[in-house]
Amino acid sequence: MEELKPIHKYNGGRGATLCHTCSKIITEGLSEDLYCEECSGIPTHKYKLIREGDGRTVKGNKIGWILWNEDGTYKELLEQPKVGASCIVDHDKGPYFTWMTTAVQSFTQEGDEITFDTRNSKYKLLCLKK
Repeated sequence: MEELKPIHKYNGGRGATLCHTCSKIITEGLSEDLYCEECSGIPTHKYKLIREGDGRTVKGNKIGWILWNEDGTYKELLEQPKVGASCIVDHDKGPYFTWMTTAVQSFTQEGDEITFDTRNSKYKLLCLKK
């Protein structure tokens, strides 16, 4: 029996990995995943960021909180949320990030869930697996 390999396709100029069962995009960028969460029943990423309002969902294996200088340039990368920092989600498969929010104005953290407001949106960040 032949071993299954990930399905990699172009998605608007960027790579994407597709599910073997339903052909849904598992992740933007290339990964070794074979199935989406719905088909496998197992989370394919460690984090899920959900934007309230339109329900936009971004998944990744790394997150960070970028703190900015007053002139808008990069200051430092934090491991924990902080007012004034932007949340960045990285798919962990290359040098590019998947999503970055504007600066956090307020947040609450309960267990593996962080909810936060930015100037433009409200978000919920979930840790799916440790």
